[in-house]
Amino acid sequence: MSDVVKLMVIAALLALASLTVVNMMSRQQENDTWKLSNDEQKTVLALARAQLRQVATGEPAPPIVENQLSPALKRDAACFVTLTKNGVLRGCILDSFTPHEPLYKNVLRNVVLAATKDPRFPPVRPSEVDDIRIEISVLDRPHPLAFSGPDDLLSKLVPGRDGVILTTRHGKSTYLPQVWEDLPDPVQFMSSLCQKQGAPADCWRTDPMVKIEIYHVFHFSGGFN
Repeated sequence: MSDVVKLMVIAALLALASLTVVNMMSRQQENDTWKLSNDEQKTVLALARAQLRQVATGEPAPPIVENQLSPALKRDAACFVTLTKNGVLRGCILDSFTPHEPLYKNVLRNVVLAATKDPRFPPVRPSEVDDIRIEISVLDRPHPLAFSGPDDLLSKLVPGRDGVILTTRHGKSTYLPQVWEDLPDPVQFMSSLCQKQGAPADCWRTDPMVKIEIYHVFHFSGGFN
């Protein structure tokens, strides 16, 4: 190999390494932008609690004075809202992975959907409101995960950090990073994700159309009121 070719190879490798670092830094910066302060978390949780009470009981919620909210709460964001009662799931919904409205509005939207439109549960009853814990997960933008096969996929997933979107010919399903706490084994995690979309448990291994995206979240919770 000539010196010129060697230099070209080295330059290409350096460029690839630089691009990888930039992409990693970009994703990290995107994650960091959603680290809300304690006061911001309390504000969002109070708004979510009022919305839950309003949708369950019909009682009017206090008016929201938008100009009193911090800029972070008015930036577009996609937010999962998870409702639990006595540690058991009571509703969990995200309307879109694509940010399309201010964070606080998306939280309120998904509180209503989680309380009334999760097909796995009946609507939240007035008597349940005070027993429900609200968890909010602010997502970064999902990005595709390249892998060469099932074993390579398992080696690239980071339990406890990665939220996973699984798309197959059967449908699409996702688990938040928090789900790793209940399903710490990657094989069990992926198999359950298949079953969530009504597919065979091994579809992540066998489906020719399988696609994996990962995302990360900043999550916080509060209850009871």
